[in-house]
Order: sequence, then structure tokens, then C-alpha cells
Amino acid sequence: MAEATNGRATIFEVAETAGVSITTVSHVFSGKRRVNEQTRQRVLEIADRLAYRPRATAKALATGRTNTLALQISATGQDLVLNPFFSALLSELSLAAIERDYSFVYVPPAEAGKAFVEPLIFGRRVDGAVLVDPVASDPFVGALAQFEVPLVSIGRVVGGTSQHWVDNDHAAACKKVLAHLGAQGYRRPALITVPMEVSYVADYVDGFRAALVAGEDLILTAGDLSERSAHAVAKEALKSTNPPDAFFCIHDVLAIGALHAALELALQVPRDIGVVGVTDSSLATRTNPPLSSVRVFPESAADAALELLSGLLHGAEVEAPVILPTRLITRRSSARGS
Repeated sequence: MAEATNGRATIFEVAETAGVSITTVSHVFSGKRRVNEQTRQRVLEIADRLAYRPRATAKALATGRTNTLALQISATGQDLVLNPFFSALLSELSLAAIERDYSFVYVPPAEAGKAFVEPLIFGRRVDGAVLVDPVASDPFVGALAQFEVPLVSIGRVVGGTSQHWVDNDHAAACKKVLAHLGAQGYRRPALITVPMEVSYVADYVDGFRAALVAGEDLILTAGDLSERSAHAVAKEALKSTNPPDAFFCIHDVLAIGALHAALELALQVPRDIGVVGVTDSSLATRTNPPLSSVRVFPESAADAALELLSGLLHGAEVEAPVILPTRLITRRSSARGS
């Protein structure tokens, strides 16, 4: 049987137990389409037995709604493919949307997204939009704001005015990581980031600088979100006359590149250099040594974003922005004191 999420029965459990599709369960509770009375009663009985409570926002919207949302992720190419967070987030967004009776239309970023403005926004083919790491200059993002289409972003629009966004508490994550590195005896940490114009990157740079107790704010910029680029920038820094003794990387992929650079230079991790990443993906446990990493929760971000957008679409009062906690998972790569 499918597992419950957030401690409550899900639509998937009801559907599996009743031997019907999740669409049928959705129709039973929304009343949007006719369901065989015998099937309807079976679904209701099982839902009652499992203590399943459909969200109010999962019911059909008012006449004229499409129950379709635009979905855009600003990352492309290897920045998208190599980022395990995005694949997990997409899956969780889809599940959260299904629970609320929504479906998505994917909109590509940058210039390719222009072709979607007229049919989706002018043609009113979507009720709202979910944006992931949005870029203010993106044509589709600009059109959504111009025509006041309800939207929620995971990561705020840098320079934008919308407060309807969800994100991890990056500032708190930086404090946790630098406090941990300091407690392990590291005195010259460096941040490895990437040249992306999204709030995620800006927040880690700002958070790193704010969390530094003393010393120079060493900000190293890899060419892109890849092990190769992180390896190059980390190796150059380690060969300098005043090298860092720890790397805090804004993603596990970058942290793996930094680990490889240290090992290539015959430096021992964590004795000579500490390394911490962000995401705590499955990659973190497969490195040698295992990688310390800031754990983020894509399921929480997806659920919060869809709940916030549903509230906006129903004219409800919503509390935003939504800031989600993270957790630092310490492993051997930064455990100098053990």
C-alpha cells in the first residue's frame, strides 16, 4: 500500500485500497463527474475507514476554471539534469497537484517561453502558475506579472514585488554550516557558487557573508553546476598561497568536484580540508568520504507551493512567503574533530 505523507491518509491509499484510479477518487469528492453509485459508496466507505480527509482545495473550482497550471523551471541543460533536487521536486509537485485536482503545462524558460504567452495567458488556458527559481527578465514570468495571473514561486523573483513564494531558509543553513565548520576547527572557509541569476544563489552568497564570524569572505564561482567546474575552481584555490581550509558548496554536485580536487592534490579530507554541500541527495552517501550536506525537503516545498496557489485561486487569505527549515547532516567530510 502507498505510504501516507505528512501523517495522514492520501488519495493514493484510498484509490489502491478501493481498486480504482486516483481520478475516480477525485471525482467522488469533487462531484465534477458522475461515478457509479456502487463505486462511489465503496470509495466513501474506504475513505472513512482510512480517515482520509480531502483538502478543500482539491474540490472542483468555480465554473470557468481549467484546473490547469503553468509550470516553469528556469534551469536548463546540465544545470537541470545534474540537479537531483529538481527531479525530486518535479515528482512531488506532480503528486501535490494531483491531490488538489490540478494538472500542469510545462513552459520552457527564456525566449522559448514567449510562444506560450498568447495561448496560455491571453487564451486563459491556465488558472495560475508555479515557477521554480524564476528569473525576472524571463518573458513568461513578466507576462504573468503584467496580466496579474495568480502565481507562486519556489524561490522568489529577484527584484520582484510578489510575496507569494516558498523557499528554504538559506540564511539559517549558512549559519548552521559555518558554526559546524568553526566547531571542527576550520578557520578559512570558502563558498563555491555558480553564476545563476536566481534567489537561491543570491541567498547563499548573502547568507555566507552574514554568517562569517571573522576573516575574508572567500566567494568562488564555478563556471556551471558541474563537478568539472567545481573541481577546477577548488583546485586553483587550494594551490594558492593562502588556500581555504573548508569548502561550503551550494550544491552536492559542486561539493563532489571540490572533494576530487582535494584528493587529487593529496590533501586528506577532513584533516586538511573540510567539505559541505547542499541538497543531501543520494550522492552525499556515495562519496569517499561521505559528504556532509544541508538536507532540503522538496516534498515540503511542493506541498506548500500548491497549497499557497490553491488559496490564491480560491480568494482565501494566505500567509506568505513560506520559509521552510533545513537540516545539516554531518558526515565524515567535515568531521575533523571525530
